[in-house]
Amino acid sequence: MTQITVSDHIVVEFGTGSWQLLRRSDAVEPKQIVGVQEDARFRYNTFFATTRGLPDEGEIPRRAIREVALRWSYKTEAWQLGIRLAPKLAAGRADSFCEVLRFIDPNRIAYEDEAKQAGQALADALGKPFVQSEPLLSPPPEPIPLIPLPIAVGIWRLQGGESSPAQTAPGELQLQRAKSWQRAKVRQLLWYALLAVVYAWVAAATLSSDLALPNAGTLIPNPQLLPYLGIGIMLLLLGMIAYLLWQLRRDPDTIVISSYERSITARCGQDLRWRIHANNIQSIYVSELVKKHRRRPAVHHSEINLHLVSGRFQRVIVETEKLHDAFLPKISEQAALEAPPGVSLLHPPQVSTALQGAALHIATCLGNLPVWYDRRFK
Repeated sequence: MTQITVSDHIVVEFGTGSWQLLRRSDAVEPKQIVGVQEDARFRYNTFFATTRGLPDEGEIPRRAIREVALRWSYKTEAWQLGIRLAPKLAAGRADSFCEVLRFIDPNRIAYEDEAKQAGQALADALGKPFVQSEPLLSPPPEPIPLIPLPIAVGIWRLQGGESSPAQTAPGELQLQRAKSWQRAKVRQLLWYALLAVVYAWVAAATLSSDLALPNAGTLIPNPQLLPYLGIGIMLLLLGMIAYLLWQLRRDPDTIVISSYERSITARCGQDLRWRIHANNIQSIYVSELVKKHRRRPAVHHSEINLHLVSGRFQRVIVETEKLHDAFLPKISEQAALEAPPGVSLLHPPQVSTALQGAALHIATCLGNLPVWYDRRFK
């Protein structure tokens, strides 16, 4: 078997009649992302199907593939190895080319031989021709700029660079949680504490009083349980108070994204909650749950998550409050709503909400990581 390393955790392994794309980690056996065996069927896992817009069956037959293609992309500064789909399977797609993997190669020469070798091996395993597209001779167009900072995302505010020179270091972004969140939690905690005291006093007074309890009724068949019901509610309120205290002490209020260290760090006050290096992140995920109203759509739930190379997700921020003004000015809300639900790559021209813009800034600061947008409708 021949192996070619694509990145720290991705390898290509191929031999006579077989070809595999594997994700490996230190403690777990390598997991297959894509595999081609002697029957020449192109098999893939669920994540690959979702991100590439392929059928959920987990495989496509040899006849559905026209050729294996290798092309250079100025946009990603990488060699993109993929398959060109037959017209029936490519219907409804913007391009018949379906990327299988990419070799990051800003100089366009360091990984060209490895990309060709992996492409030829895949073509041999599938029994299809291998085609290398000619590189573009003209320079790429000027990139569309990201939306300017600072960006308000619900209770969070993303700032950095010239937007807050006194608070952030060069090449650093900061997500700051609004002080109003903490004040609201404290007010809620005090209200629960007051109610707990009232229920405790009423229960104690009822148990120690010589007055008879009311006769049995419809709601409470046994009046003897009334004081114990009050004690139960008091204990429930104490549990909610404990949870609010835990939130105030544990939930991050500042998230620092550093391009110099290529890391993202979450803190609560001065206490470190977690830190992840960019090498352990494969992409940024943006999720939004949008409800279509007659007058104006609203975002009911939104999140930014890190998709780690281990396969798990690390939450960065979550906004559970309904946002009626989530869409950016001059954005056609109707056009945004007409887009189909699902997961797709997010690029600057497609940004329609502040959350999406913040995710692109974070991905750029961490080394131009890909951003996936998970659009859902309620």
